[in-house]
Amino acid sequence: MDLQWQSAWQAVWMSPYLGLFATILSFQMGLWIFKVSGKHPFMHPVLISVLSLCALVYLTDLSFSRYMESAQLISFFLGPVIVALAIPLYQNLAPLKRYWLPFLLANLLGGAITIAIAVGIVFYMGASDVTVASMWTKSITTAFALQIAPDIGGLAALAAAIIMFTGIMGAVMAPPLFRIFKINQAPAQGAALGICAHAVGTAKALEYGSEQGAFAALSMSIMGILCALALPFMLA
Repeated sequence: MDLQWQSAWQAVWMSPYLGLFATILSFQMGLWIFKVSGKHPFMHPVLISVLSLCALVYLTDLSFSRYMESAQLISFFLGPVIVALAIPLYQNLAPLKRYWLPFLLANLLGGAITIAIAVGIVFYMGASDVTVASMWTKSITTAFALQIAPDIGGLAALAAAIIMFTGIMGAVMAPPLFRIFKINQAPAQGAALGICAHAVGTAKALEYGSEQGAFAALSMSIMGILCALALPFMLA
């Protein structure tokens, strides 16, 4: 029986889909912990999933390159997921039209301020030029950042790590900040999460409601387009 279990485990461990299986399992574990904790912000499922996957790679002989290769199938679902965000946008066209001017200003000013603060912090702390350049991509989705970072002197892998950290921290910090500053309006909540925490923030906004999700999805898209157009010219 032990030999059978060892053979079964070896087959799973050497599977070309190990990364896919581990990612799904870790996220489901994160969802369970998130629910059991009463949806505590610091028990966000993405945070739990990332930490558990990092532990798996660090504590075993599973290399990061093999994990990424075996989890590649997840990337194919990114496109359909982004397209699906059009559903809450369509369902909330009325409030989007009503608040278009403050919404646009919030994206322009909020996006510029949050990026400038982050870049300023790492610059004055003496970070390398590559790190500073990568930090410019902190408020856009990974798909945009992976293409933009090398063009502005950054590192794609570092940009991806910064973006993931930004998204998780934004989703974790948003609920208590909303309570402290009494930010209860759906447009404000959604725009803040979309601007500061992009895809992870949009997922968090959808937990609040469809309207918050719509504003977050549109903010995430606007930030991605603006940074993709502006950063290569600003930092070339």
